[in-house]
Parts: sequence; structure tokens; C-alpha cells
Amino acid sequence: MGASIALCADVQTCENPQIVGLDGENLDAQPWLKLYRGGIDTRTEVSRDGDVGEVWVVSCDDVEAINLAAALKSDRPELVVRLMDQQGGGSVLSRAHTASIDEVMGKRAFIKRYHEAKRLASRQAEEAISAKADSAPDKRSEVLALAAPLMLAEQSRPAHTVARSFLVPVVSGSGGAGKSTVAVLSALISHSMGRRTLLLDYDLQFGDAAVMMGVENPLAIDVALKRPDKLAQELERSDRPTLLAAPERLEMAESVAQSVPELLSRLEGAFDVVVANTGASWAEQHAALLERATATLFLIDQRSSSVRACRHALELCSRCGIATGQFQFVLNRCAKGAPLTPIDASFALQGVPVAELRDGGRDVEDYLSAGAASELLESGNELCTSLAQVLAGLLSSGDDSETQQAEQQKGRPGMMRRGRHGSRRKGWGK
Repeated sequence: MGASIALCADVQTCENPQIVGLDGENLDAQPWLKLYRGGIDTRTEVSRDGDVGEVWVVSCDDVEAINLAAALKSDRPELVVRLMDQQGGGSVLSRAHTASIDEVMGKRAFIKRYHEAKRLASRQAEEAISAKADSAPDKRSEVLALAAPLMLAEQSRPAHTVARSFLVPVVSGSGGAGKSTVAVLSALISHSMGRRTLLLDYDLQFGDAAVMMGVENPLAIDVALKRPDKLAQELERSDRPTLLAAPERLEMAESVAQSVPELLSRLEGAFDVVVANTGASWAEQHAALLERATATLFLIDQRSSSVRACRHALELCSRCGIATGQFQFVLNRCAKGAPLTPIDASFALQGVPVAELRDGGRDVEDYLSAGAASELLESGNELCTSLAQVLAGLLSSGDDSETQQAEQQKGRPGMMRRGRHGSRRKGWGK
């Protein structure tokens, strides 16, 4: 990560990080983070520690946080100083601007920045381990055993893949829109494209992705969190997408939900594509997933209530500060004579682009209930072919050159251009 990050927080916060939204974190155990509990110690150490390139001032017992942040910036003007302020008062913002403090963060912004820094440190640790393994191939199996689940045991990496996983949650505003079906088929399509793919069944109470894929005794998320050896074995699979199934016991859902973001951080970069199935009820874990997403498939079905639920979900995202520019809206079960067309759905959503998924008919249920999702894909079913077209455009955005991305942002024609997509939604929720 280049330079270390220093964090100053009062004793109570250091011992109970959940106070600032870092549930389940052990701040003392983070090798990339230098933790200080007092303002005086922070200033003394950081002022002479050239390895620290950034400092986060959350709170401290002996000095007012804004004063500490200002002093740190005065001592080392090149230091990046970020101040956390949960109140959002104009006085703090004015004083921070006067002191040239680089950023005043709210709680959500602080949580996001913390996890981004942690993921970056994890990736750099993976790269160091991979470099060591590549220099000694005969020791690779030993390195994998020690490093799991921080890295994927890879023999080679296709030239087209990107360094960071392309995370695609599949969501809807209500149940019954076809999320599980689309998530399973999306993972299989991505895998068929030669991309290393993880299917995460994040419908933690009633997920049935394993049943649809015909996988017996799947590795459940709660087991993967506790058994790195089991996870390492699952990561080695190449005959199908890697699958992390929903917990077998419903009561495990809440505890697992808190740990999945950490699991995704461990696996960051190990896959080209991560497809996440989600449940019908929106909760905090949805927000955590959407904030990390590269792109989001938002399903709408043929019911008018589905469109209303979609609008409600978007209003929730607006209130929570979740960006929706990466959302790709998709109308499911399209057929001749169907109640809604993509144009109807687009009109109801204030003109945003809506892609089409064709109705696959009775075959979809028959194949999936029999655990034959792969066979459904191979059958050339209309649902599968239309979904493949959507995904081809969506995933190709992860492989675009800077020139191509610039063209997209200019609004050139194309069904899945995210630059255009985002600009059309500007101002939503007002």
C-alpha cells in the first residue's frame, strides 16, 4: 500500500470498534494500520514517522479531534489527514477547511474507506505471496495451504482478466422476480466465458442456488468462514463456478451477514467475476454489498407491484447514500402479450434504460427443480440467450480500455453503457 495509515481513536473506540461501525474488527490486529489511543502520542509519533502517509482522526480522550487533525496537518503538510465527524456540523467543516484538512468523513464514508484500505492491503499481501510461490513452484502447494483463504490457488491467469473481481449482485424490489434463477445462470454463463467465477448465495435464509445447480453437500458460507481448508478445496474447482451456499440453519443468517464483507475482502482479486444472489428483504447487508458492487442487476418482473417496489428500493438507496449509477435494470419474463415491455418499465422509472430477459417458459422451472441448470444453459433456452447478451455487455465493461470507457461516458449508443446509464439517473430520489 506504499505508506501506512495511522488511526487515532479514544480507548473505548479502540476496544469496541462497533461504536464507529466496524463490527467484528480487531483494530490492533491490522498490520497495515498504526493505532494510537491518545492525541499527544499520535502527534509525537506521526510527526517523525515518514512511513505514515495518511492519518484518520476519529476521536481521542486528551485533545479535541479537530485540533489534533489541524496540528498534524501543520506538522506535516504533505500528510493526508482525514477527520471523522459524525455530527456533520458546519463549524467543524469550516475549521477543517481553514486548517487544510484533506477530508471530513461521515460515519458511512469512514467505514467505506476503512474496508477499501483493508482490501488493498489484503491484495498486496496476496501479490507478495504469489510472487514467492511463482519463484519456487515446488513450494506452491505449501504456500496455498498457509495462505488460504486469502488467495486463490491459480495455475495461470487468462490475459483478458482484470486484477480486481467484478462484483455483480442480483437484486429486486420484491420477491418472485427471479433473482436466484438469474444469479445461477449468470454464474454459469460467466464461467462458460472462461472467467473464474464465484457464485455467492447471499439469500442467507432461503437461498437454493445449490439445488438449482445440482450440487450435493455444497460448501456453506458459515462453514467457509470457519474452515479455510474447506474453502481452499472449493477454490480449486474448475468444472463449474465456485459455489458458496446459504447456511443450512436459518438462525445463522444474522451472524453470517456480518462476516460476508470480510470474506469478500479475503477473496478480492481471486475471481474475475463474483455473482451474488440476494434475498427479498432489504437489510444492512444489502447496503454493504451494493456499496462494493461493480455493477448491479436489478430485476423487475411483469407485475406492476414489482415496478413500485423497485421505486421504493431506489428511494431507500437515495436516503442511505448508496450510488445507483452502476445499476442495470432488467425486465424479466418478456414475451409477446406480456403485461409490460422494457419501454413501459423505462417510462415508469423516469426514462432509465431497461434491458430485456425473454420468458424461458416451463423448461426453466423443470430444469432448475431437477438441479440441471447447466443443461438448461446448453439447451439454448430464450432466457439463457437473452441473459448472455446482457452479461456480455455488462462484463465487457470490466475489460474496456480507457478509450472505450471515455466513449461510453460520451453517451454513444449501446444497450449496456454504464456511463450513459448513470447520467440518465442523476437527480433520482428528489
